[in-house]
Amino acid sequence: MRNITIAILTLILVSCSETKMLQSSLRKLNSSVEYLHDSPTTSCVRNKQVYINIGNTPIDTVTTVSKQSGLLLPLIVFDYYNIEMKVNLGQSSIQENYNNFFFNSITEESKRSGCFTVTDEKTNDSIYTLDLNIDTCNTISHYRKSFVFMYLFFAYSYSYSESGSPAETNLQVSAKLRKGDSLIYEKKYCIKRTQPFVTQPGINSDKLRIDFTTNMVEGLSLSTKNCIEQIVDDVNTSLYGSAAPVMQIDETPKIENQGQEVIITTIEKKTPAINNEITTDQLKVGDNVMFYNFGTNTYQKGVVKEIKAETLIIEYESFGKVKTTEANKSDIKR
Repeated sequence: MRNITIAILTLILVSCSETKMLQSSLRKLNSSVEYLHDSPTTSCVRNKQVYINIGNTPIDTVTTVSKQSGLLLPLIVFDYYNIEMKVNLGQSSIQENYNNFFFNSITEESKRSGCFTVTDEKTNDSIYTLDLNIDTCNTISHYRKSFVFMYLFFAYSYSYSESGSPAETNLQVSAKLRKGDSLIYEKKYCIKRTQPFVTQPGINSDKLRIDFTTNMVEGLSLSTKNCIEQIVDDVNTSLYGSAAPVMQIDETPKIENQGQEVIITTIEKKTPAINNEITTDQLKVGDNVMFYNFGTNTYQKGVVKEIKAETLIIEYESFGKVKTTEANKSDIKR
């Protein structure tokens, strides 16, 4: 009974000591949450302005460590203990302020794949407002430490190891796009990602903890990237329908100076030739057609994927993504 009591007390003391030491060590480390903006750049008219309002972020102020489980085996010639700790990522481990990072990232993404511009104004009636509330921003991982000590008379040996686990991020963002008092769209984005953690064998504890912290921040970074790209794509669709607004070509004459001679050239507006004859039942799967898009109030190119009695299933590209829609045969042109 006495040995059991001693073992339990030793386990409690070891657990408290290890969690405090690891927490103190990790709070001294931080990493950048910035990511590479590599989405395809969209060439479209950006004549609509969006004011972005981001609510408070529920991310912890500091990184915290708590004990999950522990095992202590104090034997006559053999001692072993193993402790697993849960690490919760806090703002102290991120170099950038996360709220500012989220705003700057969505602004940068709008310049690449967005068909709108982000503005600081919010009083103009023609300006849209995108309200974003970060409901959940939680990144956790697990860290394990184990120790083995063997002794027999005057000889002894021991081993000590530390290891980290993959980081799990849970990011939930609520979005509302409004124009004045009119709600354009409302959606909740739920991003759950597991960031693998791979380390080189034989590295010391300091390097391991640096890599461990960086991996957690990277998991949050890539989750944020995924969320922001989805938001920008949905704002595009909400503002213009399913297709991007086409860049207009200047039709005014331009004057080019070539020595003493003045040459006046006109840039022709290139538009696809549309046969105004409405298609009939002669259409077949795979035909290229023009269908009327109610979102953009224009005709758009597509391919017939399925033929029904009164409608057609059309496949088309919008903002770099392949989508399908159902259109009436009366709205189809070759």
